[in-house]
Amino acid sequence: MQSIIRLLGIICGVLLLFSIASAEGQWELIKSKDGIDTYRMTHAGTEVCTFKGVGFVDAKIEVIGEVMRDIPAYPEWMAKFKKTTILKTIDRNTYVFHAVIKAPIPYQNRDLVIENQTKYNFNNGSALLTFRSANNFSYPEQNCCLRLTEMEGQYYFEYFGRNKTRVTYQYRSHPGGNIPVGLANEIEIKHYPAITIDGLRKMVKKEKYIKAGLASPEHDMIERMLDSKKDVENIMKNRIGEYIIDPVLLNMLFELAIPKKIVDNVYATRSDFASIRQGMVDLFDVVGDTSLNGQLKQEVDGLAAYLADKKFDSFFSINKFMGETWLIDEITKDKKLIYGLFETKSNLAKVIFEKVTTSRTAVKSFIKDKGLAEKILTNSSLRKKLWEDKVLRDRLAKELGTFKNTRDFENLIAERVKNYSL
Repeated sequence: MQSIIRLLGIICGVLLLFSIASAEGQWELIKSKDGIDTYRMTHAGTEVCTFKGVGFVDAKIEVIGEVMRDIPAYPEWMAKFKKTTILKTIDRNTYVFHAVIKAPIPYQNRDLVIENQTKYNFNNGSALLTFRSANNFSYPEQNCCLRLTEMEGQYYFEYFGRNKTRVTYQYRSHPGGNIPVGLANEIEIKHYPAITIDGLRKMVKKEKYIKAGLASPEHDMIERMLDSKKDVENIMKNRIGEYIIDPVLLNMLFELAIPKKIVDNVYATRSDFASIRQGMVDLFDVVGDTSLNGQLKQEVDGLAAYLADKKFDSFFSINKFMGETWLIDEITKDKKLIYGLFETKSNLAKVIFEKVTTSRTAVKSFIKDKGLAEKILTNSSLRKKLWEDKVLRDRLAKELGTFKNTRDFENLIAERVKNYSL
């Protein structure tokens, strides 16, 4: 249910859509292909990077769970897995297994003992599978392979609709032996997340996993949850709380008339992806809607008033929002959403614009030029001109979908600033 779940985060979106930072300790987007985004994070004092892939899989979350439990079949779809053997089954969600990993010629294959565990969180419609090297588990080293002892990672599965799950696959591993870490990062390891998610997309189509998923206890739990409107609302609220970190604001948000209507629609459609996506667009339209009246206008004005003396970072977690590149597609489909963010007659749009453009965290995420970033942060006259710039608004509506990275966005801002007389 994640697309609704960013109600206010989406409103902040146009200036944050390109906010994948490349500094140490932050995710750097290195590739987008076939609906899968691949990221890298560097760490001080080591060449070993963490890599992450994010993509949608058109399957029920419980069907994906059955694929993950079929450990002997991992070599059919996981990147570089050659052979996998279960060593110990603790329960249906916890295993210890041995894996042989194919290494590029002329290097020796690797192997390792892995322990993994899956936990379901039905309160926010997600599941987390964590894995790491089981170095304390006694299993003899194999003549065929070099034993690896440094690996850890996770799969995070998020409910986006009854037949749509977002998968985030993240891991960190030392290649071991005489394979240079830097070389492995560049020619091998960075491709593993995309290969693995693409493989999972194929596996979930197999009838044996679909049948097993429908017969699983997770299926029954999810169906019972979808039968309860209150449970559907709670899942949405818990998810939004990951981004809207001010609990007062979160409660205010759920008292609005529009979110209540969206919950009704999502519940009526059994939480299908189309209803979730439409709910997001409906909410987004309200930001720049100057025809609001009655109770709805009072509610939106109340949000604007509450945010007036709040700092952006106090109510919104940009770190959680980073990486939501799928939102770009939704925004660029409807140009009126972009126009709405810069609707000068909307108090809410104006307040949010000011909060974003006075937040160092936000501005420095999409403006790498330190001088330009500082001007935006400290010069209220410049911010006013950006806010009132109709040319900027028109060009964003026209060109946003063509931007390849933050540089394109920054260049447009810099170009417009040069035209101002400050």
